[in-house]
Amino acid sequence: MAGISAALRCCPVASPVEVQPGFSYNCAFAAVAVNRDSTAKGEGDAFAQLFGSSRSVYYCQPDRRFIWGLVCCGSKINVCIFSNYRAFASPAIDMTDKAGRSELVRLLVGWSLCDNDRLGYDDTIVWDSDLQCYEISVPCANRSGESVLYYASTLIAHAGRLFERHCRCFLATSSRPGAPVTEDSPLVPDCVIKDTWMERDRQLSEGVLDMESNCSEGSGSSCWPPEEFDLGSLTERSEIGILRKIDARLKCRADLNGRYPRILDGGWVFLGSDTQLVLDSTRLILGDLDSAQQSRTPFCVHMRYAMTPIGEPLGNVRSVPELIVILHDVMRCHAALYNECRILHRDISDSNILIVRPKSGGVHGMLIDYDYAIDVSAPRQLARPEQIGTVPFISIGNLERLPIPRTQLDDWESRIWK
Repeated sequence: MAGISAALRCCPVASPVEVQPGFSYNCAFAAVAVNRDSTAKGEGDAFAQLFGSSRSVYYCQPDRRFIWGLVCCGSKINVCIFSNYRAFASPAIDMTDKAGRSELVRLLVGWSLCDNDRLGYDDTIVWDSDLQCYEISVPCANRSGESVLYYASTLIAHAGRLFERHCRCFLATSSRPGAPVTEDSPLVPDCVIKDTWMERDRQLSEGVLDMESNCSEGSGSSCWPPEEFDLGSLTERSEIGILRKIDARLKCRADLNGRYPRILDGGWVFLGSDTQLVLDSTRLILGDLDSAQQSRTPFCVHMRYAMTPIGEPLGNVRSVPELIVILHDVMRCHAALYNECRILHRDISDSNILIVRPKSGGVHGMLIDYDYAIDVSAPRQLARPEQIGTVPFISIGNLERLPIPRTQLDDWESRIWK
């Protein structure tokens, strides 16, 4: 494969100990970059190669949470791990030294014996070889602690960058296919599943640490978070919380039906067994970091939710009158969000405006992606000098990080650039 020296993948115990044929990014859990040049330049080239290969692994594997990697330069090996926004490398392991060789053997044995989640896989997204589609567990909206199974065969958004939210979107349905999915018997989707990692603030991180500590000190089979903890309070500033507030305020507005997404199911992703569930987060991946590393490492939480309706990219517009209708719908929706829900979107761009074509006919526009939206009625939510949004479309004040409140005019300016 171009850009990669080798890779590691999981094989059955009975597999022969030899180079495996048919290798691709689709099955690698660790990329390996090799360079005989042990100089600083050779090491830098190997790390650059590994970064490119790891990005391709994220893109090709919808169930990938994080990635392992090895950099081999001369007789030295560095073990790497890639989380959402940072990469970590171990001190060099010297293969000319007995202790170094023993360390590498321990690593390989550990990878052979550990669970899939420690290899970077997500056991809540599973490829069903009989049905030829993905089986995805989505947190249930009405029953806390339970999940709803959705089925998907098409990805419409991949995790295409190495350091990002790793947002993936599937066309899905909650109806189990009655036969294997093929071109002649396709899966008929009725919703979109969004799987993403959202950065949460440090206060939430500290709360997670405290609750996990309290949970681990208890007896045996309790789950995290404990039942008495109001998990819903932690999702208020997430896209799920924003969309639920919008729907609660606007569900009686028939003229806005389908102009914004509605949540069917969704919440935070938990991993583990029925007796020991743990919130999937960067801390679960990286473990305890020292204070310096923790301050430089964004705390991210894994979220997944099913939404409706399904839309098309704005590039599929068929005429100028159709474009006018779509943009008018989005403008009306945006005004209602701000005036009736006190929600500021903050990320207006062409990729966040979709075309919806109902079965009954006609066309309308839908405003999506509320990851950066805020509730302006909440304390200290308006004055945010950081740069938020898609760069080609953000307002001048946002672009220059001016210390002034972000208002509805910033979003209107984004529409003008579009």
